[in-house]
Amino acid sequence: MEFLERTYLVNDKATKMYAFTLDSVASQQRPVTKDQCAGEKAAELESGAIYHCHGNAKATENRADEQVAAKWKLCTASGVCFVFMIGEVVGGHMAGSLAVVTDAAHLFIDLTSFLLSLFSLWLSSKPPSKRLTFGWHRAEILGGLLSVLCVWAVTGVLVYLACERLLYPDYQIQATIMIIVSGCAVIANILLSVILHQTHPGHNHKAVQVNASVRAAFVHALGDLFQSLSVLTSALIIYFRPDYKVADPVCTFAFSVLVLASTVTLLKDFSTLLMQGVPKTLTYNGVKELILAVDGVVSVHSLHIWSLTTNQVILSAHVASAASRDSQGVRRQIAEALSSSFPVHSLTIQMESPGDQDPDCLFCEDPRD
Repeated sequence: MEFLERTYLVNDKATKMYAFTLDSVASQQRPVTKDQCAGEKAAELESGAIYHCHGNAKATENRADEQVAAKWKLCTASGVCFVFMIGEVVGGHMAGSLAVVTDAAHLFIDLTSFLLSLFSLWLSSKPPSKRLTFGWHRAEILGGLLSVLCVWAVTGVLVYLACERLLYPDYQIQATIMIIVSGCAVIANILLSVILHQTHPGHNHKAVQVNASVRAAFVHALGDLFQSLSVLTSALIIYFRPDYKVADPVCTFAFSVLVLASTVTLLKDFSTLLMQGVPKTLTYNGVKELILAVDGVVSVHSLHIWSLTTNQVILSAHVASAASRDSQGVRRQIAEALSSSFPVHSLTIQMESPGDQDPDCLFCEDPRD
């Protein structure tokens, strides 16, 4: 199936209304060279046909680079996580430390979330269908949400076990083994954080785009790093003051609060995506001003901005152009201005005349702040 940019006549009565759809997925299906674009544009000028060219390949290239980098990071992190998780399980059992076992349990959850994220990345790369016309991109967000919920569930179980230790303090801890294992865990989580760290792209978008699945994994790794540091701290306390072994379950409580706090931002961002909110990197007023700045644009209404995942922006708008201006030329300038300002996955612009707008239409009003 080939996705094409289409410009079609919506209303041929008194005024001309055009709709333009630009879908960057098409560039994955049919690569187009600059010579082809120039040839199509020249043919358009000679024949009077509407300009048609897959010129938004940048968004598709960014998406492809993002997925390759995300898969590499997640696969590498999974290997590191598995090795150190086994070490912590064995070491925690030998030391008799719930804190170390807690850290191992969270490494297990991280490993599960990494594998889940890899699955969601594979799923999101599947082509769109007539049932799912936008494809499976939202699978990444659902995978990230499921990963966060798994962390919360395991945290609840470990808090319960820590409460038991406070109520029944008949346990022994081998502080030396605990120090060695927790020290290795700190190294492991530092390594995981470095692997999963993503550079946020600037205005030129040359850096690889941030991936939702990797971002969730990075937050987990940071949480585990603080957990490992707290376990190491409690191990040192118990080593020098064995009668302070209560530091072991207290460490679990402290980490549980940290985990809940670190995942709140993720849940907020994912919820905004699922509610089709404006992406964090954009503002409604900023995009509207960008369109209004195009020569020939009189007004903008029914502007909608949302995204499939963290960097797959979709935009639609009704734009009124001056009667003396060519609506096709204005539409093309708007598309170029938007596509050059941020990666656009899909862009729909419907051109109208000022007389087409109804000042009493509720759907045409700007949303509230």
